[in-house]
Order: sequence, then C-alpha cells, then structure tokens
Amino acid sequence: MYCYICSPYRGNLIRRIRNRRYARALTKRAIDMGYTPITPHLYLTQVLNDNRQQEREKGLKLGLDLLNVCGTMIVGCRYGITEGMQKEITQAARMRVDIKYRG
Repeated sequence: MYCYICSPYRGNLIRRIRNRRYARALTKRAIDMGYTPITPHLYLTQVLNDNRQQEREKGLKLGLDLLNVCGTMIVGCRYGITEGMQKEITQAARMRVDIKYRG
C-alpha cells in the first residue's frame, strides 16, 4: 500500500537540511511499517525550484496528484505543520485517507 509522507521542507539552509533529514527518517519508518512511501518534497525539489512561486505551486499540485494513489498519510509534526502541509492534510481528509501523526 502506498503511503504519502507529509513533513516540512522550507526554511533557511539549516532548517532545510534538518527537514530533509526528517523526511528521510519518516520515509524509512514507513518502509519499516510495510508501506511503499511517496515523499514528493524529497525529489520534486531536486528538479523544481521551491523559491520560485510558479515552480513551488507546480510541485504542490504534483504532490496532491500523487496523494490520489495513497491510502495512508504519515504527517511528521515534530517541527510543526506548515501551510503547504495543511493543504495536503485537508485534501487527504477529504479523500478519506488514513492520516497518522508522528513526532
């Protein structure tokens, strides 16, 4: 079963490094739980510039498209819930995706 990983990405250089490390840890946790994880902000940010609004919006839309194949969402809330994360959580709730909050 596919699992969508929702966690923070943006911030200054130090926070982005921390946030990517956190996203990787959540992805590994999902694998250990038996899921096939989808973590769009780990790879879409490698080809889209998150600092350019148009590309950021495209990445957020692509992430929501990927959410369509997921039955579960793991929300990494250790560092708070960002605006982008809230959009993903709201969409998952509308779709009746099983949402699991993790610290």
